Amino acid sequence: MLLLRIKNLGQTNDETMVMKSKKNNLFNGLIVSVSALLLGVFAPHIALGQKKEVRGFVISMVHTATYYDDQTCPEGTNGTRPDVLIRRVMRDGYDREEAVRIVSGIRSNGGRDDEGNLVGSAIVLGGGASSNGDQSWNGYSFNPANVPSVLPDPMSYNAEGRFAIGLNLDGKNGPRSWEHPHTGETGIDNQMWRVLGCWDAYHVNKPVNPYNEGIAWDTAVDAMPAWLISISGEDLDSDGDVVVTFDRALNIPLRDAFGSIMSGASFAVDPNPRSHNEFKGKIKSNILTIESNDFYMQGESQFYPHLQFTGTQLRFELRDDGSMVGHIGGYQPWRDYYHYLSVRGETDGMIDLIGVFYDLKRFADAAPDPLTGENTAISAAYFIEAVPAFHVNENGALLADSVGLGPKFSGPAVSQYSSVRQQQ
Repeated sequence: MLLLRIKNLGQTNDETMVMKSKKNNLFNGLIVSVSALLLGVFAPHIALGQKKEVRGFVISMVHTATYYDDQTCPEGTNGTRPDVLIRRVMRDGYDREEAVRIVSGIRSNGGRDDEGNLVGSAIVLGGGASSNGDQSWNGYSFNPANVPSVLPDPMSYNAEGRFAIGLNLDGKNGPRSWEHPHTGETGIDNQMWRVLGCWDAYHVNKPVNPYNEGIAWDTAVDAMPAWLISISGEDLDSDGDVVVTFDRALNIPLRDAFGSIMSGASFAVDPNPRSHNEFKGKIKSNILTIESNDFYMQGESQFYPHLQFTGTQLRFELRDDGSMVGHIGGYQPWRDYYHYLSVRGETDGMIDLIGVFYDLKRFADAAPDPLTGENTAISAAYFIEAVPAFHVNENGALLADSVGLGPKFSGPAVSQYSSVRQQQ
């Protein structure tokens, strides 16, 4: 009996220990689970607080950097699409009066002269094939927009004067350099402005956007995955070194009731490295700059199929409402830019494709071809506006915080409500 009682006692103690062990394991598992949950929720914020601050933005507007004054086009502008067509018809031997009648009759009779002959030069170039696939133009079996060198250089007016928006890309002050109208910086490299500055569509100052690009962006922004910017550093409210990234999102921007790009929205960063750009940067007195490097962003056919530069620089102002405004620039492959214009065509682009082709080739100032010596890139600058936004990875983990309320009007709505904004 004694032995039995000892045996039973031992068994009871073993069962008790097992039960205690199970309870301890359950408790420990619960602790681990809760800890893991809390860590998953707060770890990004802890990391941001301990290591670096990361602020996210979504680009609300991008377009060619424009600036004009009374010295930009001293001989006048190139006009717009009807002016281009009238000049072409006149080069075919018609006087101005009849050329105006021919161009004006495009919609009603296809562009016929006073004797009823069709005048092919009254038809706009570019924009792809016609509905039946016919690419012929004024005696050519193809659209000369695709082979612009078959037509003579129309010698369009080019921008002159002292001022242009842009950046000093080469660190020099050359004979074709500009002065920045707002910062006073000299040596500004922006030969793209020399090409485009005397076309009426680009002959505007902010807050007005170039009409053709404004329409293109307003259309693309509702279909194109957003373009994102993030800034990381120890304290982004103070001067110091930072890292600046550009990425493409997986989702499109959202609009508010004003048509502005909404601040504070969340965007999943596209993990494809093709559109990932990382720069060493610096903040000084709320001005963000970067060290020169290459830049590439995939776009949308309705806007730019892609935007790419070598020797990229930027100058952004960090504003109190959490937004950023400024410009980015670099050396852009000029044939890529011409292709973008030719696909859109003269109707949408509101320029003379042949004239722009020759001017891009003439004023290209970088990346000489090793065989021909011909420059393949042209210095350019683009206005950028960006509003605060959250960035997450494809799994939903926080990558960048949205800081600030952002502006009331942004992106496509800026021009529309500019008078209201200026009164605030």
